[in-house]
Amino acid sequence: MSNFVDKLRLKEAAEEDLYFAKRDIKLIQALHEKKLAKMAKCGEEKEKDQAEAFEERFEEISAKHKKKPRKLLRAYRTLLDDIKDACKRRKD
Repeated sequence: MSNFVDKLRLKEAAEEDLYFAKRDIKLIQALHEKKLAKMAKCGEEKEKDQAEAFEERFEEISAKHKKKPRKLLRAYRTLLDDIKDACKRRKD
């Protein structure tokens, strides 16, 4: 009987871990979206086009790596680095 109880506890723990992992991924994605929006504020038409290109790239990355959280985070990091570089060039 205790075997059954142990299996139920393990199942609950696994479900809880999955729930929080999915929630963490959504929160991380929301943070990246917020950073992207903040960094992509633009004034000129050329800059708006560039911001739209970054947004499209973000959507593509999100769709492509939806089920691969580590690849998704690496791709987000690369995108944010590219945005930072674009912002540095814009300031210069």
